[in-house]
Amino acid sequence: MIAWYLAEPQTWSFRSVPEGEGLIRAQATQLAQLVGNTVHCRVTSRPYPVSHWARVAYSNAPDPRPGFEAMMNRDQVHMLRHAQADKLVYYGVDLGHRGAALRVLSSVMAGAASREMRHLQDRLDTVDAIMAGRGLECAPAAGRDLEWLLARSFALGCPVPVPDARAQEERHLDVDEFIESVAWSAEPLAPTVQITTSMNERQLTRHVCVLTVARIGDIAIPEEHEPWMAKADRVGFPVEWSFRVQPRAAEQTSREMAALTNRIDSQVGHWRDDHGKRPPKQLQRQADRAADIEDEMRREFTGLSTRTRGWYRLAVAGDSEEEALDRAQRVIELYQPQIKVIRPIGQFHLAREFVPGEPLATTAHTRKFPVLKVAAGLPAITAEVGDRRGFHIGETAGLAARAVCFDPWFLPEVAEASGLVPIVGTPGSGKSTLMGLITYKAILSGVRGVGMDPAGRMQKMLELPELAPLTRSVDVLGGHPGSLSPYGVVPEPNRALVELDSKSADDFDHRMRLATSAANATRRDLAFSTLRWCLPFLMGRHEEVQKRLRAAVMKAPADLRSSAWTVVELLSAGDETDQEIARELHAARESELGRLFFSVETQTREDRERVAGLHPARFVMFNLKGLIAPDPAKVPMEDWRPEELLARPIMTLASWSALQVIYRGDPHERKLFMLDEAHEVTEGSGAGRALVYKLSSDSRKNNCAALVSTQNASVVLGSDINNFVGAAFVGRARSEDAQKDALRLLGKPEDAGYEEILANLSPQSRRSEGRLGYREFIYRDGLGVSGGMEKIRVTLAHHPQLAAALDTTADPDKRVAEASTASAVPEESDSSTVATEDVA
Repeated sequence: MIAWYLAEPQTWSFRSVPEGEGLIRAQATQLAQLVGNTVHCRVTSRPYPVSHWARVAYSNAPDPRPGFEAMMNRDQVHMLRHAQADKLVYYGVDLGHRGAALRVLSSVMAGAASREMRHLQDRLDTVDAIMAGRGLECAPAAGRDLEWLLARSFALGCPVPVPDARAQEERHLDVDEFIESVAWSAEPLAPTVQITTSMNERQLTRHVCVLTVARIGDIAIPEEHEPWMAKADRVGFPVEWSFRVQPRAAEQTSREMAALTNRIDSQVGHWRDDHGKRPPKQLQRQADRAADIEDEMRREFTGLSTRTRGWYRLAVAGDSEEEALDRAQRVIELYQPQIKVIRPIGQFHLAREFVPGEPLATTAHTRKFPVLKVAAGLPAITAEVGDRRGFHIGETAGLAARAVCFDPWFLPEVAEASGLVPIVGTPGSGKSTLMGLITYKAILSGVRGVGMDPAGRMQKMLELPELAPLTRSVDVLGGHPGSLSPYGVVPEPNRALVELDSKSADDFDHRMRLATSAANATRRDLAFSTLRWCLPFLMGRHEEVQKRLRAAVMKAPADLRSSAWTVVELLSAGDETDQEIARELHAARESELGRLFFSVETQTREDRERVAGLHPARFVMFNLKGLIAPDPAKVPMEDWRPEELLARPIMTLASWSALQVIYRGDPHERKLFMLDEAHEVTEGSGAGRALVYKLSSDSRKNNCAALVSTQNASVVLGSDINNFVGAAFVGRARSEDAQKDALRLLGKPEDAGYEEILANLSPQSRRSEGRLGYREFIYRDGLGVSGGMEKIRVTLAHHPQLAAALDTTADPDKRVAEASTASAVPEESDSSTVATEDVA
């Protein structure tokens, strides 16, 4: 009777040395409590078909737009190149055999069977508690888990049908029927075993080669080496493990060491007394080691000095014998020189050990390890990070290459965490590429949102055919007149939301009147603030000027389609002071930035509505390139130039527009906010800092994913929003201060070796003239206790048009040729006759 358990996946990447040692000690402590039992372990995998992810991701999209399916198809083709599988680690604790006498007695006496079950249940309760402890973290294997274990063991190395994700609740694998379709065969002394099974009414044959662990030298885990069992995940093809461990009682080990010491003493006496020669040094080393072990057994009481006896097998499979042997050789080379792995004879019987309940094929290569060395194998660790319902953004680059999927709304919707996602890295680390990739897929999935781009390099992405009908760009430089109207950024009240809170028709009318009045008042406040900053600084601060400007704003209409030019016309009809204010506003309207606030008379109503965004786009991008806002603490505001003064109302209106999208919408609807180069907004604008803080603190309540990229994590840490961070992406960081801030953002300690990892992300070979085709990040998924942190690799090779649009690297071959007005020098002209001025 064997009680089977399934271990929880464990993470290893970015664990500090003390954390790694703590995990190993915790697992060793649990294994030491199973003295007198045989512990079986089976490490296998369960494929996760790409079609399963695609089905879940498509159903997770709120409103897929044209182009979403094509994007998903490109992702699926790309993901098929990487194995998508869940690592499953089963532990089985041998509870012993049922005696023949007890079987006969229980068939005639019901009480005997009841007493047997009570005794067995007590043992199971004890084993359950041990296996569920910290370190192992195992739960009893359910029916489907045992079905998969049996299927993967009988069909060792062969594909097994994976139940459809949509029918997992109803469909089970018919183990009996499947096993009937499996056949094993092997020639005497053959290097592999042939296993044949049926898959979709088609026979498949795999050649399986079984290896065994022979010797293990001195290994330092976690200081220098990786967990030795999990190391096999690096080879890129499935490696199955089957090992049996017998934790031994201290008394048993002490007796064995005493017998070994007596034998060594006899050998020493034989060399010295019978032959008169000096004994070999290895005898003295063996005697010292035996004495140390016996001393540990006598004085240690925590169980960490427990010795074990075990047999460790690995199995690899291939379509042919040559492929299986080649893979076996790659595994052997992977473990050299610290661990010696060999291919023994008797492959058929060794392969049977992988089937639960089968006996040992041979007691050869028995490994007597301390329990700490067994625990240091850590078979359950994996490189799993992210969720499985989001957008595909890359692959892990640690222990194994696994697809990484990221749903920004999984955090506020499921994990009940913040939706703030910082993306940090030095210039060229790939921040804009990753942010653009997530934004691109979010827009196509049907999410509404707003973005701010101080560098102005994301506008090309919005021009892609699939995004152009869904997006609108508001350009600071070269923008259309009226595209940032202070009246247009405040939308009308949402009737559906007001109706949801209303108790009756009269209550609805009352609430709508209040909401409409509040919207009009907000428009007037924004209009007054915007127009005041259009005036010269000292003039705008004058109390009489503010009073007259406020009066004109209050007299002008304040609905969604109103224009700031109406205020100017009202002032033009007033006295000399009003007319002077109107002239300054008229001059501001002619400037490159000021015209964003005013519509021109020649525009039709439809043009004004389109420019002002009254025909709403699903995503609005504010191109803030060219916006200059000096620091008031360094440059007095009276010394600011007119375009620098206009930066304040532009930033205020852009921030207000973003907040309206987030706060005036349905709180249950998914929303996206994107801010590239956040340091350029937060450092020079109080409105920008308030916007980032407000979105970070309220993102969960409003189901908003806020992507914020910056060159240094101090922008996030210094804005008092680190407590609101959900997930985080950290790219290359080379300076010492940047590395410290990045580690604080990731929640990792300093001076633990992580600095070198951050500095070497996205490495560019000095000898390579080509550009790096990917970017690397440390991704912390923010999923709490079950979350992970891994190094991931992001590439857009399968989205070539998007990659070209997001490419921000300068290319001299793409420069715009400047038109030349100088006349060419005639070919036959004598250079000596050229004037000195022309030469100069």
